[in-house]
Amino acid sequence: MRITETFAKNKEKVKTKYAFCHCRTKCNVRVTTYVWSITDFWDTCNFTNTLISSNIEEQPFQIKMCTDRKHQKLHFFIQSTKLNSNDRINIHKYNVSIQCAKETALQTGWKIFHLNSDPLYEVCLKTLQLNETKYLCNNTLSVHFMFQSYENVSHSIIHETISETSLLTATKDSASYKSNSFVTFLVDGKHLRINKSLICAASSVINSLTCNSKENDEEEIEISNIPYDIFKLVAYYIETRDLFESNLNVTRDVDNNTHYINILFNLISIADKLDIIDLKVMCEKRVIKYITKENAVAYLDLAINSNAVYLANYIKRLIKLHLDEIIITTEFLERIKTNPKIFSDILNQELFKEDALLCATLISLSYAVITVVNRTLSSVSVGFVVARGLMRGARLCRTANVIV
Repeated sequence: MRITETFAKNKEKVKTKYAFCHCRTKCNVRVTTYVWSITDFWDTCNFTNTLISSNIEEQPFQIKMCTDRKHQKLHFFIQSTKLNSNDRINIHKYNVSIQCAKETALQTGWKIFHLNSDPLYEVCLKTLQLNETKYLCNNTLSVHFMFQSYENVSHSIIHETISETSLLTATKDSASYKSNSFVTFLVDGKHLRINKSLICAASSVINSLTCNSKENDEEEIEISNIPYDIFKLVAYYIETRDLFESNLNVTRDVDNNTHYINILFNLISIADKLDIIDLKVMCEKRVIKYITKENAVAYLDLAINSNAVYLANYIKRLIKLHLDEIIITTEFLERIKTNPKIFSDILNQELFKEDALLCATLISLSYAVITVVNRTLSSVSVGFVVARGLMRGARLCRTANVIV
């Protein structure tokens, strides 16, 4: 989070501007799984020297299997399907293994991919012959390929700019509305007098209560369920348009300002009840300074309970920005369990994205997993594609290229 402040050096006014920016950068990764199952393996191996797989969904390459009869080995290579050399094969790491009935075997482990003439994978034919029941289930060789590639890097951003008007200017503006009439409020057994024109201009609720009174009549209104100290701050704001921070030893450390934040939420609730819109929004903006991804869920509850819509929407955007971290917390899971609509609201929040190529997913997960399963039956290969989170399943039928 970045906070900037500008101060105008003027004897009559001080203007403070706060800019809050949260940026989350992600490297989006695609993991493609391709299973090539070759039935009647020994017949196929004896019949062909080279066998080429079907196309791999959304990848510019195929797998080529070569039989090295001299050294009695099978070699598997990457082969581009594009004639244009500028279409680079985008593979960062790969992992290859033999898929057995209940496990994988002869696994390479994750290796860095280098575009050269070396094979991706090789296996001795003697090994397959000696362990035929393990590696060749029903005379079928299934080779399991996994490719990791980078899609792009994206920035998700939320920002909020808060400008606060000067105390002196606001006070002068307020003074022009003053009259000689006052309203007396009875709060916790204590009396508090506020200029009638100011309180009526600020609160539609108070204005409706006093609309039938005469100009010079001084009314008394009892306020219940509101602490006197808090209501006194409301009166102070109405008179001065200031939020008294300088008198409360306020810092930007949320742990040291719990009391101040509680006061702000009390003011938000009171301003909502009395319909003092500018005070309510100002307090919501002040709370924003102290919102982090660690406390966002807790403060979202307070914002919703206080009907602080402006603040709640900001917190929802912040939660969406860090959703992959927050979604696994017990606090968040309990919250959406009791109120599932909150999760829907969070997903519907809009984040600014600098990368125009970024694919929008339901909850902005870091990577997409695409599984492609190919089974070669004599001269026909059938591929099944499962794209979890990004694409629906598709069935592809292609004829394998066989070179004798």
